[in-house]
Amino acid sequence: MVWRAGIAAVFLFTVWTGTACAAEVSTCETQSAHWKGREFRCPLTASGIGQQLLFKVDFSGSHDDTQLSMTLTLDGEPVACGRDSQTSLNGVDGSVSLQCHLVLDGAAGTQRMLGATVNIWHAQFVTVELSTP
Repeated sequence: MVWRAGIAAVFLFTVWTGTACAAEVSTCETQSAHWKGREFRCPLTASGIGQQLLFKVDFSGSHDDTQLSMTLTLDGEPVACGRDSQTSLNGVDGSVSLQCHLVLDGAAGTQRMLGATVNIWHAQFVTVELSTP
């Protein structure tokens, strides 16, 4: 029972602060947060093999006039999100997510920087996650 309370407390803290990434790969930092959007930076270290990553942003309270979008960069260059990615949504009700499937290339140990700009209109930001799918 105590461990459930601990998990709930961590979840609520993450949602409340809106800045932590539940990341297996990296920790993302919020660079800016305002009513129209958020910007994130996630330092990464290349493994030497094309590593599959998933960058996901969750929202609640979406409805018929909600507009959400995101763009990602890797070391300042635009990222082309892979198949099954959803980088924009318009007018979808309920709890929704934007996600980008990408591949991190580079020699083992190479430091990279993933950037994300998330535009929000009529929805509540919940959390951001960077993980290996």
